[in-house]
Amino acid sequence: MKHVILAAAVGGTALLSAAAPLLAGPDDDTIRIASPWKIGALIPSAGTALSRTGVVETLTMPTAEGDIVGLLAESWTSNDTLDEWRFKIRSGVTFHDGSPLTAETVAANLTKFQDQSSLGSAPVKRIAYEGDDVILTLDRSYSILPAILADWNTGIISAANLTEEPSDSVAGTGPFAVTDASDPTMLKLSANADYWGTKATISKVEYLFVPDAQTRQAMAQAGEVEFAFSLPVTATQMLAGADNVDVRIQAIPRVRALKLNGGMAPLDEVAVRQAISYAIDRHGIATSIVGNPHTAASQLFPASLPAWHDPSLTPFSFDPAKAAELLAGAGFEMGEDGILVRDGARFEIEMRTYDSRPELPVIGVAIQGMLKDVGIEVTMRQGDWTIISDGHTDGTLEAGIVSDSFVYVPDPIGALAENFYQGGGFWGSMNWNNPEFDNLVETYQETVDPAALKDLRTAMVSMIVRRQGFWDR
Repeated sequence: MKHVILAAAVGGTALLSAAAPLLAGPDDDTIRIASPWKIGALIPSAGTALSRTGVVETLTMPTAEGDIVGLLAESWTSNDTLDEWRFKIRSGVTFHDGSPLTAETVAANLTKFQDQSSLGSAPVKRIAYEGDDVILTLDRSYSILPAILADWNTGIISAANLTEEPSDSVAGTGPFAVTDASDPTMLKLSANADYWGTKATISKVEYLFVPDAQTRQAMAQAGEVEFAFSLPVTATQMLAGADNVDVRIQAIPRVRALKLNGGMAPLDEVAVRQAISYAIDRHGIATSIVGNPHTAASQLFPASLPAWHDPSLTPFSFDPAKAAELLAGAGFEMGEDGILVRDGARFEIEMRTYDSRPELPVIGVAIQGMLKDVGIEVTMRQGDWTIISDGHTDGTLEAGIVSDSFVYVPDPIGALAENFYQGGGFWGSMNWNNPEFDNLVETYQETVDPAALKDLRTAMVSMIVRRQGFWDR
């Protein structure tokens, strides 16, 4: 059973920078950033804020070309069967609280936050340390572990921050240190003078959590912030000609998807999910909302990830008549109010989404109208991103508009495994268990031969698209 219907497979993130901040005094050396991403608890696994602001660092990191290189780990080795890895921890590094970075502290971090990070999807059996080495032992061969340890949620904080008591501060190893976190909507940072790597040239930073996109836009226009992230296409188009604002748009591999609960009737029926897929005009969404008709999804991974994109797959089609035919075949009849009825029950679902990605609520309203056209009544519910994760965890989520990036783990198998393997994840499938797919994922993670990896990628993408209910072809 397939539980994600793709809306647009490539996304762009807009960064606005105010060229001449109106409110900054001549002696003001602070850079202000307006972000839609909540700060949350001061632990790496609670959100991207600590990583985005350069407070915490991970053991590894990707280069611009996608290669994995060391960050807090100087080097690493594995045994021949790829089920034991040793990461040599960089010497001479200190946390912002003055304590040294040690293999013991790294092992304690990875152990404490294992289930909350990307390591939770890895077959980790044991985390230990020996001298300057952190040793990870796995239940099976696992070739992508260095890529997993580049994800932001595996960042390392000092031993003093690993207590059970909530902290109002945090000490990482990065180029910026937290100086004030008393306001839950703001992080105040200063350059780390003792940073082990290339030192920051900016003295102070204020990272502001501003969930409303129009407010971020207004702050950039007024010069209240130097940078504003993630604005709607309409806003970037309007600001492109402004004298005091510089607009940068970076395309990244991202999917905007309709997540469906495959364990909840009638969404547990393949024909119903197929009908919903046919009812969605992806090209229209990509054109009118995302602002780029070429981003309409044709499969899970976009053409910008050619190794994971299969051009032989038939693109999704918009066919409301076919949707109506499938729903009628599933036993639904049109009620007097235009909503489908079966066995006395109206076809009603709740769709949740969040506003840190400003286009998601708009996409949700568009899909709401498209499904209404085929007789499905959708009620919208909006909150922050936890409205999806909490609903996935407690099983109350019926449908959700989500956005997921394939770049946090610099190998798409990381996102694929986290969101579709063994029951799925927050941004992927829900109540889907497919042993054949799980076996493909596990085989991929223990394979190093390029030709074999290519065949496995093709098989996984094909299974997600062709076999799990996107269409009946």
